[in-house]
Amino acid sequence: MAQDLNRKLVVEGLLKVEKSGFSNLVLPSLLSDTRLSNQDKAFISNLFYGTIERKITLNYILSRFISKPLKKLDKEVVAIMQSGLYQILYMNSVPSFAAINQAVGLCSSFKKTSAKGLVNAVLRKAADFDLNTAKFTSETEKMSVLYSISEEIVGIVMGDYPNTYEDILKGMLINPPLTININTTKISVGDYMSALDNAGVKYITTALPNCLEIPSGGAVTDLPGFAEGHFFVQGITSRYAIDALGVKTGYNILDLCAAPGGKTFATAIYLNNTGSIVSCDPNPSRLVLIENGAKRLGFDNITTLENLGQNYREDLMGKDAIICDVPCSGIGIIPKKPDLRYKKLDDIKQLCQLQQEILCTAARYIKTGGRIVYSTCTINKAENQYQITQFLENHNDFRLAELNCPVKGVENDNNMVTFLPHTTGCDGFFVAVLEKIC
Repeated sequence: MAQDLNRKLVVEGLLKVEKSGFSNLVLPSLLSDTRLSNQDKAFISNLFYGTIERKITLNYILSRFISKPLKKLDKEVVAIMQSGLYQILYMNSVPSFAAINQAVGLCSSFKKTSAKGLVNAVLRKAADFDLNTAKFTSETEKMSVLYSISEEIVGIVMGDYPNTYEDILKGMLINPPLTININTTKISVGDYMSALDNAGVKYITTALPNCLEIPSGGAVTDLPGFAEGHFFVQGITSRYAIDALGVKTGYNILDLCAAPGGKTFATAIYLNNTGSIVSCDPNPSRLVLIENGAKRLGFDNITTLENLGQNYREDLMGKDAIICDVPCSGIGIIPKKPDLRYKKLDDIKQLCQLQQEILCTAARYIKTGGRIVYSTCTINKAENQYQITQFLENHNDFRLAELNCPVKGVENDNNMVTFLPHTTGCDGFFVAVLEKIC
């Protein structure tokens, strides 16, 4: 398969993302081309996601050698240069001359022949540019360019973590490993590890006994026991949130923001097919994900409910434990979702208000002695510690439960646990557990 087709597909994908597409939805359409080998697909995936991830850095360097703003150039030409420069700077398997020649050739494919000279000249100069010599207008701009994250997000990280912000931003360029959660209602941890051994699949044990890291990559559906429901994919952070909740057999559980279902499924394991779980989401199509997952995993104590988490319903009263994995800015999962690097946070105030509303609604449902786990996949303290502080100021019938997280590198701030990517190797994540004391 000629590499120029692969690069053409990548540029087409970048243009689709530019038109408000999401990279995780665009990539499968690129890889559906029947002419592609597995090697081609790996190349396309790496180049496509890599170019999106490093867009701010790439644009900064390219702009050094173009007399007018990039936004005034044809989008096709910009995408060609972005993907070409990414290969030069970050893909050691591609010689610079090959990346430049292929980029020039792509101009014809996109009917931009007149841009060939520009593409050739700019990429040759950009290939030799040393970012270490760049002079930035501020520390915020420097961090944004070096780690390809919007200045808005950089500002939040710098404000919340003034002593470690660069390490955190650097950690956001490393994708956490795939982690699976073993369904011990069907198979023991030891037996499943033996199944992996027999299949020649390498794995790494973790601080949480039900969870294994799978470093080899490949399709999850090809792992032993997928069809039989022996495991599901779930990060260490999400799994810990349920571990901290302290679920016991026979409990009646409410998952207020449940889709796609990972925390519901982890809870079902602790229940061992006793008790009940009501899993809520306002989108019926996302509820189907929970229903299908529950069927594969063999859980028959899960009921789905179309519901907004902030809306009170009397029929949900009297729960033993509640999961509030609230909507958030997603800053902690940037490595997995490169689009989030450029997400606008204009609505952060409204988002924080929604989080508080959901938490306060949960407080109305819980029994005395019951627990609520509040979690987010962000490291923004306005969405995390400040939400818990505000809640406790207005609810003197609750207290923070003691948390002792076994994962190395977590920050425990008065029993509010934060996973930072550079110290834990996990997603950025926050967990706090609230106990109703009267």
